[in-house]
Amino acid sequence: MHIITRDDLPLTGFAGLKERLYVMSPAQFTGKRLADTSEGLGNLVYLADAFFRPHGSTGEHHHRNIDIVTCLIRGRLLHRGSVGDGQVLSAGDVQVQRAGTTGFAHNEVNPDDSFNHMIQIWFQPAQSPAATDYRVHQPQAGCRTRVYGDASPAADTNWLDVMITEENDTLAATVGGHCLGYLVHGAARLTEGSGGVTGQVRIEADTLFHAHDVSLHLSPDSYLLLSGIGL
Repeated sequence: MHIITRDDLPLTGFAGLKERLYVMSPAQFTGKRLADTSEGLGNLVYLADAFFRPHGSTGEHHHRNIDIVTCLIRGRLLHRGSVGDGQVLSAGDVQVQRAGTTGFAHNEVNPDDSFNHMIQIWFQPAQSPAATDYRVHQPQAGCRTRVYGDASPAADTNWLDVMITEENDTLAATVGGHCLGYLVHGAARLTEGSGGVTGQVRIEADTLFHAHDVSLHLSPDSYLLLSGIGL
């Protein structure tokens, strides 16, 4: 099991954004990858834990042949762009943008007087459709919700699930094969391995893990992003 915590990473950023970069795929960030970041998993090539300054923005920029998942944890996020223009995300919303081969331009803006908080993940699809696609999901507490990937994705593509617990709830999950998870807040107990050879660890908020054949138990008042490949 490989674990990266916020203490392992520098605080970076640009424009109106401060962030810690947990995943930077060497293929996606040739020559620009920061030390101590994860290489990702499958077509999951980037993960950032980010905070917008009050009224901060990224400025308009372009994407093509990439799928972007944005999980808003606190505050609001105003989306300006060639798709989904004017959408305001609130805490708990998960935005999924597929750039396709057509691509899109967008600007992400914090419309409020206080910092917000979001997690952004990029997936590099093996084959991009021509058209763009824009959706917003609202995962509920007490369950595991798939926000990216089909119900039964192909063997070589990633899925992404959101797991949320309330104050007095817990959640459990088991993932065969390799998986990558990011614990946004709360705590979790992870048990890795099979065939009688196992290892167990407890993790806290702001922690990324890469494991194989893992069972996890999510503590009350926690938020976990979990990705794997195939079924």
